[in-house]
Amino acid sequence: MRSIVDLWESGEVPDRDALYRADGVVREVHVDSAALSGFGLGAPLDLDELLRDDPDGLAAYDIHRGCWAELPDGSGFVCGGDGAHGSEGFVARLDADRRLVWVVRMGDSNPFERVELDGMTARFLNNLGNAVEIDLTAPDFRP
Repeated sequence: MRSIVDLWESGEVPDRDALYRADGVVREVHVDSAALSGFGLGAPLDLDELLRDDPDGLAAYDIHRGCWAELPDGSGFVCGGDGAHGSEGFVARLDADRRLVWVVRMGDSNPFERVELDGMTARFLNNLGNAVEIDLTAPDFRP
């Protein structure tokens, strides 16, 4: 099966709301709507099983130029953007060599167009001005 890194490098992510880490860890993501008033991680998932059950369940992604920032500690970058459908969005962390660390795909978030950093907290804003905040030092979001 393909890894999330392979998928990312080919311009795709799974078409399922989840946190996909380069180390193979996958967890459900819950987002209430494009209002982004509720965001949380859920149960573990198995990427191989997801792809086996729905081999075509992939979505293209596009990084928005304004949704890119270098981390203040020099460890890498964060970015965000959209998918093939207007309601999709994603946020991601890359290492200093711009390799994927993790990506969060959200089907009902709307596209992310801007990112703001406050230390190691990333605030990703969608096209409606609503935001998801991620503590990049939290265990699920560290390299």
